[in-house]
Amino acid sequence: MEMTHGYSVVRNARKHPNKTAIRCGDARRTYCELNERSNRLARALLKLGLRKGDRIATLSFNSIELMESYLAHLKIGAITVPLNAWGMDKDILYQADFTECKFFVFTRDFLPRVEKLRPSLPRVQEWIFVGDSSPAFAHPYEKIMGGESAEDFPIEVKEEDEAFILFTGGTTGTPKGAVLTHKSLLWNIISVTTENQSPTPDDVVYYPMPLFHTAALSRFIAYMYAGGTFIVTKEFDSRKCLEIIEEEKVTAMTGNPTIWGKLLKEMESKSYQTGSMRMYLSSQGFLHPTMRQAIETRLFPHAQTYVSYALTEASPGVTILKPTDRPKETGSVGKPYMCTEVRIVDEEDRDLPVGEVGEIIIKGPTVMKEYYQNPEETAQTLRGGWLHTGDLGKYDGDGFLYFVDRKKDMIKTGGLNVYSKEIEEVLSRHPKIAEAVIIGVPDEKWGETIKAVVVAKSGQGLTEAEVIDFCKAHLASYKKPTSVAFIDALPKTQFGGKVLKRELRERFSKK
Repeated sequence: MEMTHGYSVVRNARKHPNKTAIRCGDARRTYCELNERSNRLARALLKLGLRKGDRIATLSFNSIELMESYLAHLKIGAITVPLNAWGMDKDILYQADFTECKFFVFTRDFLPRVEKLRPSLPRVQEWIFVGDSSPAFAHPYEKIMGGESAEDFPIEVKEEDEAFILFTGGTTGTPKGAVLTHKSLLWNIISVTTENQSPTPDDVVYYPMPLFHTAALSRFIAYMYAGGTFIVTKEFDSRKCLEIIEEEKVTAMTGNPTIWGKLLKEMESKSYQTGSMRMYLSSQGFLHPTMRQAIETRLFPHAQTYVSYALTEASPGVTILKPTDRPKETGSVGKPYMCTEVRIVDEEDRDLPVGEVGEIIIKGPTVMKEYYQNPEETAQTLRGGWLHTGDLGKYDGDGFLYFVDRKKDMIKTGGLNVYSKEIEEVLSRHPKIAEAVIIGVPDEKWGETIKAVVVAKSGQGLTEAEVIDFCKAHLASYKKPTSVAFIDALPKTQFGGKVLKRELRERFSKK
């Protein structure tokens, strides 16, 4: 039997019919309810003309209906294109049009935008509206499900079939649509379930990130596969997050340093019962040892720490640092998952020795099928059968991987390579600095020179000289910033994981 993701909820509706499968806000569904409603929706979409292989766009903040929709599409074999709910109109329009979406599901939050964009999406044949008082051009979500059978039906989907098109690369240029299959997502589940020991049927996870992003999406699918409970909120709020952890006795959570910082700050104002948390996974940024210690003592005192390296094109898990791992250097992202090969190579794809920095390339069943309708980028990225990540890393003698920098973020100054992450880790230790990033800016003499962009802690006076002198004390002289800019906040992706360095380079290169 083919193990595809629409079938997961069918299986768990039999095993755990009355168990809470999903929750968003005050709404929740048991596995039985979730299976029946996704069956009804799948039948309604089939009646309207959606077929296996068709693309269907979704535009929604985290919601019960979005999760139901994903499962209905997976049962049909339709390919979901989750649009960035915080994206600009041009991004939403480009992604839906480029992927030739035949159907478009959206919520009341986006009605004005959809009404404006609809004339520019002539290939969309059917619009599905989630909410009260549906517009005349759209089918009401609840109404179309109402007359359909809740019974299970044959799922004619194969593991090799495409499941999602997820856009990536938006922080560096025009986004590309990574095509993930049922198989690639299944192998990601096998890897994380085995090596992270999560999810299990007994796990309750709170996921703070948006479901249009590969991290949250893949975790949702993993929980539906395992039979656990998956909880999201429409938007992240640190107080609400801790209340949910206390109320639902959450056992697992994934986040990034921005999220951990907000939760630790909230814990200073009120005490929450978080003893149920048995594990947390940190990704999307360097987890400083001081922050890790604070999480393990003040935030989740009974939880084990996992650190990962992931990317959309790998469905997304690549490596995992487990609680029992003891790398000699700080900052390791662990070792490759059991089904994944990771190499460090030079510009000619030749393997580099231990300790040398090169591009991280990946091979394994979790790797994407292709970039949608982009054969040139696909051929370049998957050349030689290896996914070329555009990330720089190194191995140590014990086989631990270290993420060093993005290739595009590496600074070439006076013929020398400088890795921004190394300087950023030094700046993270400065007592007056809340956040800081390093960028390269044009320089007539050196080609590029190093600039620190700094957010100082509230009430702390901080000068350019202090920042530069601090770096001089901890780094080789050629790695110190030559200038410092102080700003109120760093531009970031909406879920706080990545700083938009491209925006900073454009801003400060003009000066």
